[in-house]
Amino acid sequence: MTAILHSSRSLFTFLSFFLALFLFISFAHHAGGAEPASKYFYDKKGQVIREEVDSAGSGRIDTWITYQDGRPILQAVDTNKDGKPDTWYHLSADRQVERTEKDSNGGGKPDVWITYHQGVPIKAEQDLDADGRADRFIFYEKGKAVRTEESLNRDGKITLWSYYDAAGVLIRDEEDAKGIGRPTRFSYYQEGKLLRREEDTNGSGRIDRWSYYDKNERLIRREAARKGSGRPDVWAYYENGQIIRQEEDTLGQGRPNIAYFFQAGILSRREEDTQGTGQPDLIDWYENGKPVKRQQDTRRQGKKDVVTYFRQGDMERQEVDTKYEGRYDLVRFFEHGRLIREEYDTNGDGRPDVWVSYNEIGEKVFQEEDTDYNGKVRARFRFAGGKVVSKELVSEARADSPPRLLMPKIP
Repeated sequence: MTAILHSSRSLFTFLSFFLALFLFISFAHHAGGAEPASKYFYDKKGQVIREEVDSAGSGRIDTWITYQDGRPILQAVDTNKDGKPDTWYHLSADRQVERTEKDSNGGGKPDVWITYHQGVPIKAEQDLDADGRADRFIFYEKGKAVRTEESLNRDGKITLWSYYDAAGVLIRDEEDAKGIGRPTRFSYYQEGKLLRREEDTNGSGRIDRWSYYDKNERLIRREAARKGSGRPDVWAYYENGQIIRQEEDTLGQGRPNIAYFFQAGILSRREEDTQGTGQPDLIDWYENGKPVKRQQDTRRQGKKDVVTYFRQGDMERQEVDTKYEGRYDLVRFFEHGRLIREEYDTNGDGRPDVWVSYNEIGEKVFQEEDTDYNGKVRARFRFAGGKVVSKELVSEARADSPPRLLMPKIP
């Protein structure tokens, strides 16, 4: 798209050059400087039929003029000094330009055509892919270009409409980015630089994305309406062209409840207010774009009671404050995201006194308990299908008690 915009903005400088060149060549012999030289060719009746001109006095022909009935009808000009004409001006009886053809890419045939009325341009056509067919059309009012139409896919279908002010500076363009026969992307410019863009990203006929740019045409903010309401529910913020924060309203409250934070364009943290209370109750941290830590307030009372650690994107360990007292008394261990072991400190002395193991399908298979809180196992339980199938007593202490439950469940 940048190349397209650049091409559009430079378009009228490009065309104005042809006009200025023609005027220069036509009147060079009146302007002083190096003395031009002309050589005339005549028919049998003595009428001039052709003229060859060295307009710069360089000793090299750069202009060829064809005459009919004694008047010039075609002026061919070599603008790139390769000895061959690349621009052709067709003249009316009063020597005004009626049509111009230009070989702008050195391909040996015209790829720009300009039509005039009383010497003033009214329309230009340009072949941008050298297939002999025009891909861009320029329209003039009072001799000034005001609008262009372009086939961006070079297939003859117009997909870009551009509009210019009285000075020929781009002020707006509309693009059919979906190939549906009508504009779906609208770009607005100030002093020729991109200021704002509105897009219908799904071709529904309703704008659902808005982008804003700084004076250097760098993206600074983008808003999107993902739910099709026409009202933004995603807000993204940029610095130096890189995203630094994105906010989302996933609850339909009209304000964000999820925020993403980026460093050097890479996600570093995510915060979510899952219930819309105004405070985040879930925070994720990332390194190299992968999660490394998560904190949750599962009871939504202002305290983080679950913290989860990840390795290579997989859950590795989870710590839980089961009593909501500000300390983590339950630790869970995972392999490849699967729970394999739990350790539970039931009496708050800082060390586990219940150990639980799980099989590959997540069923509890083994539990050990330190019922005396002295660091030694006193009871062992084996499970099958979620039920106790055997019990081994190392000591008679609390011999008849059932296995202690580890609470709460994994959030």
